[in-house]
Amino acid sequence: MPRPFVPLLVVPLLVAAVLGVAGCKGSSPDAAPVPADPQVAWVQAHALPIRSIDPTDEDFSDLAPLRQVLAGRRVVVLGEATHGDGATSLAKSRLIRFLHQEMGFDAIVFESGFYDCWKAWQRIEDGADPEAVFRQSVFPIWTRTAQLQDLIAYFAAEARSAHPLELAGIDPQFTGALSQQYLLGDLVRLADAVGLSGRRLERRIAAPLANLVGAGYELGELPKPAERAALLDELKTLEDRLRGDAGQDVPERGFWLRLLESTRANALSSWNTRWDQPLLESPEYPVRDRLMGEQLAWLAKHRYAGQKIVVWMHSGHAARGLSRVEVPSPAHARLYRTFKPAGAVARGTLGGSLYTVAVLAYQGRYRAMRGKSGELARPSDGSLEDMLHRTGFAHAFLDLSHEDQFPDWLRTPVVARPIGYMEMKARWQDVYDGVLFLDRMEPAAKAPVAPAR
Repeated sequence: MPRPFVPLLVVPLLVAAVLGVAGCKGSSPDAAPVPADPQVAWVQAHALPIRSIDPTDEDFSDLAPLRQVLAGRRVVVLGEATHGDGATSLAKSRLIRFLHQEMGFDAIVFESGFYDCWKAWQRIEDGADPEAVFRQSVFPIWTRTAQLQDLIAYFAAEARSAHPLELAGIDPQFTGALSQQYLLGDLVRLADAVGLSGRRLERRIAAPLANLVGAGYELGELPKPAERAALLDELKTLEDRLRGDAGQDVPERGFWLRLLESTRANALSSWNTRWDQPLLESPEYPVRDRLMGEQLAWLAKHRYAGQKIVVWMHSGHAARGLSRVEVPSPAHARLYRTFKPAGAVARGTLGGSLYTVAVLAYQGRYRAMRGKSGELARPSDGSLEDMLHRTGFAHAFLDLSHEDQFPDWLRTPVVARPIGYMEMKARWQDVYDGVLFLDRMEPAAKAPVAPAR
C-alpha cells in the first residue's frame, strides 16, 4: 500500500483557466454578473472558464489559454487533495490528453513505483498489452478508480502511436505485480553483468527484498536483522561495481544506479518506521518525499532530457515553501518547519521549468485513500474556495506564477484547503504555481472488474 500522505494542507491560488466536471457545464464568463466584492471580481476577471473535464472531450479550444500559462514549462505536476477525488481524476485526465496532443508532452509520471513503471514501459516495448502492464505497475488506488478508466484506455491506444505517452514512476516503494514478478531476476542478471555472483546475491536478498516489494513492514513484519544487513550490503556492492569500469557498458546504467541508491534508502526508512504510530511523528517520514523529488529531477534531466513530462501526485507531495504555511495543528507545524516535499526537492534542481498545480473544491463529497468518505464542509468566508465559488464558475484554473500582477490582498496570506480539505493559510504563490478549482467534488467510484485477458 502507498504510504498515506498526512494532510499537509498547502493551497495553490490563482489559476488561469476554469474547468467543468464531466456531466456538468461550466459557467460562461460573459453570462456571469460582476461581483460586488472587489476581490471576487478580480478572481473572476483573471479566471478562464473551461467547458468540460470529460476525458473523452477532445475539443480543446477551452484549454488553449494554458499554452501561454505553461510556455517554457517542461515538467507540469498535477496534484490532488486526496487520492480518492473522482472529479479531480476526470479533470486531470482531460488535461493530460490536452498536454499530450496539443502541447507535445512525452511522458506521464505517476506517484507509483520507479521500478514498476520503468518495467511496464519496457514490457510494452517488448510487445506486452499496454493496458495490462499499466494496471500491474501504477498504484491500485488509481487503476481501480472508475474515473481513471478513460485515461488508461487513452494511454493504451497511444502506446504504439508515432508519439506515445510514455509511462514512468517516481516512488521508491514497489507498487505492482511487475516488481514481484521481475525485480529479483533483473537484479540477479545485473549482478552477473558486472562480474558478481548473481546466485549469491539471490540467496542473500530474496527474503528481505520480498518484504520490501510486498510492503510486509507496514504490517509489522520485518526481516531478521542479518537479512536486512545482507540486502543493504549486497545492493551497495552492486552499486559500487556498477559505478566502476565493470558497469560502463551495462544498458540503462543510470536507471539502475538511481534504483539501487533509492532502494537502499527506502529499505532503511521502511524498516525503521513505527507503522503503528502516526506517520507525521516519524523521523523517517520525509525520506520518501526526498527520494520522489530526486527521482522526478533525474527523469527530467536524464531519461527525458529535452522532453516534456506531466506528473500525477498528491498535492502535499507537490508543495514547496511549507515553512511559511500557517497550520492549526501543532504536529503539522513541527513538521512544516523542516519538511521538504518532493515538489520542493525537484524545484531545487529543475527551477522554473517545473510548474505545480493543486486542486481546490468548494462542495460535494470526497473519499480518502483508506476508504473514508465524507461531505465537504463549507469553506470559510474569504477563503480562496469561497471567492472562486462566488465568481459563479463551475470550475476554474488560476495562474499563481506572476505575483507582479497580483492585487495587494493576494500578496498576503489567504485561507485555502488544497490537501486533505483542511484549512490553512499562506501566500499560496510560494507553495504552488497554479490551482485548479472544481466547485463540486465527487468521490472516486470503484471501477468494474475487467474481464480476464
